[in-house]
Amino acid sequence: MPTPTSGTPLPTKLNRLFRLYSMRTNTPNANRRPSRFLDMEMSRPNLELVETARDRITIVADFPHLSPALLFDYWTSTDLLKKWWPPAAELQPELGGAYHFSWPKPDWHLRGKFTIFDRGKTLGFTWKWDHESIDVTRVTLLFHSMPNGGTKLTLLHEGYAKNSEAKKTRDEHIEGWTFFLRKLQEQGQEP
Repeated sequence: MPTPTSGTPLPTKLNRLFRLYSMRTNTPNANRRPSRFLDMEMSRPNLELVETARDRITIVADFPHLSPALLFDYWTSTDLLKKWWPPAAELQPELGGAYHFSWPKPDWHLRGKFTIFDRGKTLGFTWKWDHESIDVTRVTLLFHSMPNGGTKLTLLHEGYAKNSEAKKTRDEHIEGWTFFLRKLQEQGQEP
């Protein structure tokens, strides 16, 4: 199971999406790799849960092989987005534009609007699952250039109510973000 390299331990309850996508890799033989691959596993880019409060999540992840503009495109281009996150996506990549991500088999739909859109610098969007009763939350992504030409991404997901249902959802989102940001890091490693 992907975990941050440091920071707060992740909750044990898995995100619904995390469970769906990790079932294939969590079978008894799925994670068996020759020992020569252990070094690659240990040198994975940083992914760290740096803050979690009842109303927000902050995760920092390094993408050493993706420039800020290209990493931004992985969030706003349908073809690139589907490589690491939703199997189906419709979006209007502009300020005020809407998006709709879907997972057809479980019939899950995530919808929102872009609230900040500054390529390679900042991306913001609202977040609402059709199947969750919690209010709309907000995601903000900050893209910082690294000296090697890569990008340090700061993800802030906020606006959770301070009740037990919202806490449960926030904990599931931590698991989901960790899993999918790792998938995005893997995409960024490919030539």
